Amino acid sequence: MDKVKAQETQFELVVFFQQVVDKAITTRLTFAQRESNNYRALEYELPNLWEVAQKSHQRKAWKIVLSFQDALRPFLDRRGYWSRSLILNDWAIEVAQALADEISVVRFTHDRADILHQQGKYHEAERLYQRCEAGYRTLGEHTMAIKSRHMGSLAIRAQGRFIEAKQLCESTIREAHELGQDQWLAHPFYVLALLARDREDFQEAVQWIRESLVRLTGTEEVAMLAQCHHFLGEVAFLQGDLIEAQAELESSLWMSQQIGSLRRVATTKRLLGDLARVEGNYELAGQRYDEALEIASRLGDQPETGRLFIAQAELMINLKQPQYAILLLSGALATYKEIGHAKGAAKAALPLLRLYLCQGQVWQALKVALLALKMMYAAGVLRPTILLRLLRQGAWRNLPSE
Repeated sequence: MDKVKAQETQFELVVFFQQVVDKAITTRLTFAQRESNNYRALEYELPNLWEVAQKSHQRKAWKIVLSFQDALRPFLDRRGYWSRSLILNDWAIEVAQALADEISVVRFTHDRADILHQQGKYHEAERLYQRCEAGYRTLGEHTMAIKSRHMGSLAIRAQGRFIEAKQLCESTIREAHELGQDQWLAHPFYVLALLARDREDFQEAVQWIRESLVRLTGTEEVAMLAQCHHFLGEVAFLQGDLIEAQAELESSLWMSQQIGSLRRVATTKRLLGDLARVEGNYELAGQRYDEALEIASRLGDQPETGRLFIAQAELMINLKQPQYAILLLSGALATYKEIGHAKGAAKAALPLLRLYLCQGQVWQALKVALLALKMMYAAGVLRPTILLRLLRQGAWRNLPSE
């Protein structure tokens, strides 16, 4: 009799704990959905939210896993929690496959490519975007297919294949016109602006951004608006219009802070630091760089960390501290080597190479040059046009960030 009673008690305890877990999952999922735009609250509760999301996956509660994916992904990406975002994405793909939901499999694969693209893993992202476009075509989702192709053009451009990127972008625009997606054209127009800036045709670049802004007027695409104003600020800076650059960058910073996009905040603060440095305000420049680096480090944003090391090295050159600049540039090169970011490595290597040569350290200069060339060759971006462009931009000129 005692044995039976013990078994009953144990069963009741198991049921009780299952009910507790069920309640915790329901409560925290409701919280995540309700506060999906309140990034401060989500950040505070992230350990608890992550624990119940894991529990949901372990219990194969598929619909709940997908609900967590939809509620948390924008927050995880904008705050730079990319490792967790990739894990949640893996679960979402697993769920979609288990449910034979083909379109969701493609959608989550596109999301995965977006995360990799943000991390600077452009080749892998390109491959996934191509797979998504093909998948959407098979399912008859042509509007979604052109969005994957659009992102593929960005990944291709980031690898230095500018002609191919432009051709892909133009084909995307043609099809968007055919599908009546006029407002969405703001996105591929942004790519054309990037490509024009790559050619240093700043007038054309600004025209394309203005075209994007016309289509973004009245929309809720605040992230894209912030990106466009950031672009205008960067182009104004490259052209020497510091007043216009300041206004556009401050506008972008405000928008990015409103939507909690820390990655964009860090990038814009870096450019504001560049602006202060050019104006000779080295103290403010250092402060801006430190603020941006704190954010980038917290996010684990290695591409932006590398760019910040280069920016800080430029400041150290202005302050006549070449040894400190060498340490920063070496840090940038090591960062880019770790993530296989060939273009970033080249941007760090050029000024580092010149510094070593100025110091008479020929052997160190040779090692840096060989490392950069090896990385560019392995990434398939070792082409004369790219090398000439990097050399023309010089050691200390501000380089476009994206």
